[in-house]
Amino acid sequence: MKRQQNRTLGAFEKTFWLLDQIDSKDFALAADIVGTQPIEKWRNAIQMVQKRHPNLSVRVVLDELARPTLQHVENLHIPLRVVHAQQGYRWQQEVEKELSVRFNTEEGPLLRVVLVQNTDSTVLILVANHTVADGTSLSVLTRDILLAVTGKELEPMAPQVSNDETLDMPEDLPAQTFSKVLELKMKTDIVKPLVSSHRFSEDITRNILERARQENTTVHGAICAAVLVASRKMRPEWDEAKMELVSPICTRAALNLDDNFGLNITTQSVFFEKKAYLTFWDLARLAKAGLEGTNSVEYVTGYLSFFRDIVFGHNDIQQMLDALKQAFNHHIMVTNLVKVRYKTDFGPLKLEALYGPMVRSGKGMEQTIGALTSNGSLCLTNTSDTPIPGLLVEMEKILREACQGTTVVKNVCSFQ
Repeated sequence: MKRQQNRTLGAFEKTFWLLDQIDSKDFALAADIVGTQPIEKWRNAIQMVQKRHPNLSVRVVLDELARPTLQHVENLHIPLRVVHAQQGYRWQQEVEKELSVRFNTEEGPLLRVVLVQNTDSTVLILVANHTVADGTSLSVLTRDILLAVTGKELEPMAPQVSNDETLDMPEDLPAQTFSKVLELKMKTDIVKPLVSSHRFSEDITRNILERARQENTTVHGAICAAVLVASRKMRPEWDEAKMELVSPICTRAALNLDDNFGLNITTQSVFFEKKAYLTFWDLARLAKAGLEGTNSVEYVTGYLSFFRDIVFGHNDIQQMLDALKQAFNHHIMVTNLVKVRYKTDFGPLKLEALYGPMVRSGKGMEQTIGALTSNGSLCLTNTSDTPIPGLLVEMEKILREACQGTTVVKNVCSFQ
């Protein structure tokens, strides 16, 4: 079985690589774990998962046609940083540090690991470059590291092809080439994103799920409505604004993909005018309606085709960058991994909660809400250069009040 990853980037992979030239597109997940293991066991586990996932041993370099390509690198070392902390240490500050340090994609690797060790607990932080990974990748990688560190064997996986190749779309073959290709230089601007987190109780999480079903919407729709209401209330300049809320959509189910560490997402924006007559659950239904059809092969094909028109067919990198600078101007991103889909008991270790994805997703003013349910409790994060203080706590308050309301609407609100 071929295990080395050497290929050109797909359209959305290339898009993220280009966006990374403009501004950091790194992201993180944090696993709150009951129990500890020796540092050397964690190092060995990281080496084991690196052998399993081909994208953990790559760098991104330009080929003779100035196309960015994934290139396998032998003996590529994944950095592990260890923090010895006392009980109550704020792990979020380690995520903030990591998101302020850029990956060198020309050298690789495109993953870093931080281990925050307390006396009887551990926080495992995984940080990746978005060119080769998504939130589900980091969730699966968390599982694989926990399996490896507790003595389980991991089978190597074949390299994942791009979503374009899965859909039998041809690779990028520039028909128009320029002799002088833009020399890419990594931006050295210092960014200082701030991260906050909040974990809901199992009771509140269950109430949100049950009430969302009664209201013909989803937990994702309810989270979207809560962050819209809270941010309009807490950021006055957004009160009357037409709000753009973007949601990443996982393509793994639509394309029947495995657990490979790779980039397998699209996105969809929904716009919200301020309308006084809309209830909380009206907003939640609008958020759900705006995402209908996005988990289909047809949607993925159309989405990739849009970006292929921008980043394929020529090697004028400056033209591509200029086009992409107009993208991703949203106010809010809700990136929802839904729930941990594997058992959380790993012998001597227990995955208590998983937080994220934590990512800088726009131009600096946006609020990025990461959502993940583990062990029956919804965990939210907010990542932003300019966060709205107390946003997550206000969202919980709004959700609690919405679930306690007596009006249950059975009809589905139409999406405009």
